[in-house]
Amino acid sequence: MIKIIIAAILGCICEYFALLQILDTPNWLIVTLLHALASLFYAFISYTLIPVKYKTTPFSSVLFLFLLLLSLPILGIIGVVFALSFALCKPIKNDDIEIEEHKISALPFEAKMTSANPSYSIGGLKAILKHASEPNKRLSAVMSARHMSDARAIPILKLALKDLEDDIRLLAYSTLDGKETKINEKISQYQQEITLTSTQPELGKLQGQLAELYWELSYLGLAQGALKSYVLEKAELLALQSVEHVKAPATFVLLGRICLSLNKYPQGLTHLTHATEFGMAQRHVLPYKAEVAFYMGLLDDCKRYLNELPKQPEGSELRHLQEYWHG
Repeated sequence: MIKIIIAAILGCICEYFALLQILDTPNWLIVTLLHALASLFYAFISYTLIPVKYKTTPFSSVLFLFLLLLSLPILGIIGVVFALSFALCKPIKNDDIEIEEHKISALPFEAKMTSANPSYSIGGLKAILKHASEPNKRLSAVMSARHMSDARAIPILKLALKDLEDDIRLLAYSTLDGKETKINEKISQYQQEITLTSTQPELGKLQGQLAELYWELSYLGLAQGALKSYVLEKAELLALQSVEHVKAPATFVLLGRICLSLNKYPQGLTHLTHATEFGMAQRHVLPYKAEVAFYMGLLDDCKRYLNELPKQPEGSELRHLQEYWHG
């Protein structure tokens, strides 16, 4: 306390003589030195009076106080010292804050069940990939596509391959590659089983299943260009070998769809007709017959096939086709 009093007296004396210099014939060098000494004394006083929790950096604190006091007029230095000291030592207490307590909710006894295969709109996900400016939204769209069926997800993943963000392209590529790898692994497995099987009808069934896998590579869009033609021809050959011994209606439908993709329309129509002869329901064959008839230019037959087809659900593509041809 004695040091504070002495420093205050010395500071006042320095400021007093500085004021006399200004009122008389001022020597600005002496005025500046006296004011600097007074500022140093009052900086010491301020630093001593402030609470201990503000004294973490002594040098920086004293320097700040010194520069602050040095920049003030001669009489303003005293007011700043008292204002700083009083404000830091006696802060205003806010006792009007209302604290509202909330009880912690109890955890559920069992975790809530969520669907492993949520339904998403393929158009909505494509719109996000095309128009969303935030990469996180586009990344979420790719993540959502991983929960969809392959036929719905692959077009979205292919669109994501054109994205500007590396992370989105890599995720889409890895997902597509995983789907293709899974199919190729099944193909290798069936090929090994076929080499070890020589009896019918087991061999015919394996050939039919292998044909479906090759068809799936094309249908899902995982095979393009020359590779697509190869897998389709391979699927056709295996399916023909299969129906020689196993007259499965589903295999004849598969042959019809393969011939449709290879532009072999007469052969495709023949296979589809065989499918109905061996027990396939008309509703599963008529849409493909109508498509074959359309590409062959048999528009009356196309209209007839769609007319024979039972009314499809509202909003479905086949329902739109029926309404177009019979509108």
